[in-house]
Amino acid sequence: MQFIPVKTRILTPPKDDLYQVLDESLPVLHEGDVVLVSSKVVAIHQGRCVPIEGSNKTALIEKEADFIVPRPYWPAPLAVAHHAFLGAAGIDESNGAGHYVLLPENIFEIAEEIYTHLKKKYALQNLGVIITDSHSSLFRYGATGVALSWHGFNPVEDHRGRPDLFGREIQYERSNLADGLASGAVVVSGEVDECIPVVIARDIPRIVFTEANTKADLLVPYAEDTFRVLYQDFLPKD
Repeated sequence: MQFIPVKTRILTPPKDDLYQVLDESLPVLHEGDVVLVSSKVVAIHQGRCVPIEGSNKTALIEKEADFIVPRPYWPAPLAVAHHAFLGAAGIDESNGAGHYVLLPENIFEIAEEIYTHLKKKYALQNLGVIITDSHSSLFRYGATGVALSWHGFNPVEDHRGRPDLFGREIQYERSNLADGLASGAVVVSGEVDECIPVVIARDIPRIVFTEANTKADLLVPYAEDTFRVLYQDFLPKD
């Protein structure tokens, strides 16, 4: 399996054309590739940028988050957005040219839109697209990648019912391919001045491509989440 970096020109806030950048920067895509795109450049493409001067970041976090968990010991609350714990609800000022860059809107729709564009351009049968971000994990320093949305493939590999090396039937195990690929891509793309907002994952083992909407295959409803004890007191009230 390979992670291939795609260096591009700088996409400039408050709005720039991602499709122009993809068309001029991507190499020829192969059957079975997955194209991973940073959420920041998707947000800039959508014009999701707010001038820092005159803005209230706390108010923006509260507006953009699905819900927040207060952290009196930290400058910003813990925020959940797009079904992921993200610092400041994904609002970032790095590489923002004086703007807060918010997360993209309609994030699964834009993943499908990019997928459709690339699949047609390169005349492919099997292709995947992932919109990536980075976040911190419990008990760990440093950020890792996370898939905020995807299209074109099954995000989970289900091992249930398969025998292990000694014939024991697997009962619960599933592999999260989408976040695994996002983590690898974020390592390649970097976090600062690398200007590699796109990464191609190639020769991915056991990936299954599909045109279906697979959002529910990976995202666990809060009521079924085994970790909900950590945040259930802060969920929005119906």
